[in-house]
Amino acid sequence: MIPSLDQIIKSIEQLPTAEQEKIRRWLEDKGVTNGEGHHSQALANRSEKSLRWLHENRDKYSGQWVALDGDRLIANGPTAKEVYSKAKAEGIEIPFVELVTDEESGPFTGGWLS
Repeated sequence: MIPSLDQIIKSIEQLPTAEQEKIRRWLEDKGVTNGEGHHSQALANRSEKSLRWLHENRDKYSGQWVALDGDRLIANGPTAKEVYSKAKAEGIEIPFVELVTDEESGPFTGGWLS
């Protein structure tokens, strides 16, 4: 007998947070890569959410490295290596890791000075 959706949800709710997060990511990936080829769009949306989070939380985390999964803070700390390791340990395949600075930096546009 196949369990009902309510039974599945109750089972998921009993899992540790890290396991619930794996299920969320699996469902998200499955929804955007179901043959329609929108996986890159999902990554772009995740990055956009991460950038928005950085803008909104810049003051609180200034000077720290942060690892984000979309708009969700996974880890923060003094070094990129430490933060990246924590994010990987949480099961985040490709964490968005960034040093939070006092001001947003614009895109780099190289060129010659005259």
